[in-house]
Amino acid sequence: MGTGLTWERLRADIASISVIDCHEHTQGPSDAPQYPDAIAALTQIYIDADLRNAGSDAEAQVLASRTCSFEEKWPVFARLWPRIEHTGYARVSKRVARDFYGEPEITRAALERINGKLIDARDPATYWGILDRAGIRCRLVNIWVDVRKILDGSHKLPERDRYFIGLPGFHSIRDFGGVSSICAMTGRSATSLDEYVDACRDIFTRLQARGAIGMKDQSAYSRIIRYENATRDEAERLFNFMMEDPRRSLGWPEAKPLDDWLFHAFMRIARDLDLPVQLHTGGMFGLRNDIAKNNAVHLTGLIELHRDVRFSLLHMNWPYGGEWLYLGKNYPNVALDCCWAHIIDPVRTQNALAEAVTAVPHGKILGFGGDYGDMPEYAAAHLEIARDNIAAALARLVDAGWIGMDEARNVAADWLFNNPNRFFRLGFDSVHV
Repeated sequence: MGTGLTWERLRADIASISVIDCHEHTQGPSDAPQYPDAIAALTQIYIDADLRNAGSDAEAQVLASRTCSFEEKWPVFARLWPRIEHTGYARVSKRVARDFYGEPEITRAALERINGKLIDARDPATYWGILDRAGIRCRLVNIWVDVRKILDGSHKLPERDRYFIGLPGFHSIRDFGGVSSICAMTGRSATSLDEYVDACRDIFTRLQARGAIGMKDQSAYSRIIRYENATRDEAERLFNFMMEDPRRSLGWPEAKPLDDWLFHAFMRIARDLDLPVQLHTGGMFGLRNDIAKNNAVHLTGLIELHRDVRFSLLHMNWPYGGEWLYLGKNYPNVALDCCWAHIIDPVRTQNALAEAVTAVPHGKILGFGGDYGDMPEYAAAHLEIARDNIAAALARLVDAGWIGMDEARNVAADWLFNNPNRFFRLGFDSVHV
């Protein structure tokens, strides 16, 4: 994704920079998949949407199947791959094929050779070795493990990982059972809105004591991310309605004032515990999503009100990059996170990063997040594309005379390591090129 001598020089230097992976959904080797064949090994997670988009749900299901044979999958793959092979998601597959299997092109012959040497990331030496060679020093993880196992210490995070508390389940309560299951984590029940918030504060405080360093919310998948400043009376009326009869439940958008009020209450807890908050903005996984509800501009009132909370706006707010840059420029408590963006839309990400240097303090940009699962080769391949994009964006500014080579190297080191280290207060020593 870059050409020219300046790009080549910067790319070589950027390759040596240690990286803080700002967003992952990973638990370690025990959760790594066992690939049934080479096609499955090269079509994990995001590329599935491209395959469905270019073909059909039924065809994508064949490729993802663990029961269909390679011979059954091949005609489908051969038909769809030429239609998608130039997307950012397909570029990850190409990098995996090249860097981990030694195959510069994805052909039937290449896939047959890959069949005989499939990666088994369930092996800890393989799993951690891939991340070590990629230079991924630390991962910030949002995982769907039973919170009670973290609270009682029975779930241990890998040393490399830092845990983020998932917020949606705590503020999207809709019935008596949902409230009761959350409060049960504290060994008590809630009979009022105040008691429920106290129980959540207790859980968050205990999770922080267990190593949590932030909060993460991805409610953009299910609702508009405009968290209005609902009144306590509105929230309490809805809470009392569902609590006084266990057979009742709240619908949507009926529940929105309660959801909004609780979200603001949790931001006050984030402030008190000094926990940064990652917010999903922009593009969503899969197909047929309503992108309008996810534009980060909907968060303006929230950011404006909670000035003592550090917010990280994820995914470059794609495709609303201009709004993303504006929020970073306009609000001191906002950081701009490029996780996932490098492979959603590589060209637009390059453009946004070049614009960011001239529009926003570069110390506010968080340069990389793999946003995959426990497939370390995919995170490593994604990181290579991110390094390409960063080198391309900075080379453009060097060639234009806006910054010098040493300044470009320093910016890259800040984006990939120093900025997330400072923003999330990870405590590592700074890195230099």
